[in-house]
Amino acid sequence: MSNVPMEVNSFVGAYADTNDHDLEDLIREVFDEYITNEIPIRLLYITEDRSGIRFKLVDRIFIKEHFASVPDEIHTEFCGESLEDWEDSIREEVKKRLRYAIFSHRWLSKEPTYQDMSEEVQADTPGWKKLQKFCRKTLYDHHCQFAWCDTCCINKSSSAELDESIRSMFRWYRNSHTCIAFLSETADLEALRRSQTGEGGANIDQWFLRGWTLQELLAPAQIKFYGANWQPLISLGISKNDRFNQTVMQIISGITHIPMEDLESFIPGTNRVPEKMLWASKRRTTRIEDIAYCLIGIFDVSLMISYGEGNRAFFRLMEEILKRYDKWDIFLWSGRCSRYNAALPYAPHCYPVGYRETRVRPREHATTEEERNNANCDVGDRLFTLTNHGLKIKVLKLNIELADTGGETNNSRYLTFGCIAKLKMPKVKHIGAKPKASTQWAIGVLDYWINKGGKGFLDGRQKPFTAFLLSYDKDAPDARWKKAMTEEIIKIRPTDHVSGDMASLFL
Repeated sequence: MSNVPMEVNSFVGAYADTNDHDLEDLIREVFDEYITNEIPIRLLYITEDRSGIRFKLVDRIFIKEHFASVPDEIHTEFCGESLEDWEDSIREEVKKRLRYAIFSHRWLSKEPTYQDMSEEVQADTPGWKKLQKFCRKTLYDHHCQFAWCDTCCINKSSSAELDESIRSMFRWYRNSHTCIAFLSETADLEALRRSQTGEGGANIDQWFLRGWTLQELLAPAQIKFYGANWQPLISLGISKNDRFNQTVMQIISGITHIPMEDLESFIPGTNRVPEKMLWASKRRTTRIEDIAYCLIGIFDVSLMISYGEGNRAFFRLMEEILKRYDKWDIFLWSGRCSRYNAALPYAPHCYPVGYRETRVRPREHATTEEERNNANCDVGDRLFTLTNHGLKIKVLKLNIELADTGGETNNSRYLTFGCIAKLKMPKVKHIGAKPKASTQWAIGVLDYWINKGGKGFLDGRQKPFTAFLLSYDKDAPDARWKKAMTEEIIKIRPTDHVSGDMASLFL
């Protein structure tokens, strides 16, 4: 929550619309607003004396006083200039001058805490030594006097501060002058390359397998990787910013499955949901809630932080994404469902490897008959919404008959369905409670095409259609169609044209 008085924010917003503005006042207001809203609550202030480097925690008031001359310096530089957007230009100049480095690393045991820093307690532990190395690299390699480290710059005993820090963290990494990424299990660039290929049994550095380091990889404009010996993987003389080093980024792309264009310039947002979930699917967090919280910045959504809510945090994340996402491919998941809604996944790992971008190409760019059909028709329901009755969605519902059950275990079984006209159903591994003999079955096709008459249809294309497996227990008190859990995504491939009415379901 912003602490800037409303009249200040209003003044800054309205300033650009006036012709008789006072440049000096505008610079000072932008300066104050930037410190209050765009940089971390606390930073480490790094100094040097005969005994070496020293660092202490400082707050935003200290930052404001330390950089008190900046508004006058910018005023001198901009005076007499004619700029199209004064605010943006001033803000960029403020950002250049209020430089801080930010740390990305794996936590060790006995990391220095906020309380340790407040009480000026130092210890001869790996965590302290790591912090000292980070501050040394910040000062000498990147010429920053200020730095931020998550272990000691957040007062985690304050729920309000923890909430603000988690929700602001992507922005703090993005606004940093540079991010120092410490790969404690990687000796050098060659070791990083071997970990990508698995050569010689090399393992991937744990930095690439933790939840929070995903946004720490993508958010900063400038990032520099250091190996276990605290030497840069690429010499500083060759590359100050590994973001634009093709060698490093290609290896990291191979490890993370993140496209090069995202590694070079990532834009957060609620697009490409399955692909971004795939990036997070192999990553782990200590707290289950952090599976969701570490993705807030990636998807550019806002969540209240509530440790203790467990997996409900990921459901709330999906709920926020659904408010701004209208493509059926968000349902391209399999496995365990959320306990709060059967149509939504339990966690990012429910999204499978091999996701294909489902963006529809404009007709003028279509190269195949399938793409031309896609361009002429809407694909799936784009008005689905989460309600208090469940997920409301229109599907092309096709009834199917259960032919056989096999491979029964306590929590799974294989279901074989009879063929229906022009459509062959694959054998499906159903997971969860054993269905009753009276259960009725159907598939709900998600990516059907809609013709001009409003009918849903499928045709015999090369690529398969995607569907939910639906079950209906007529003896249940709340009898209705429900999404059944399956180990794999249901893919169907019609041999010819199949059409029908859409069914509006609450799942």
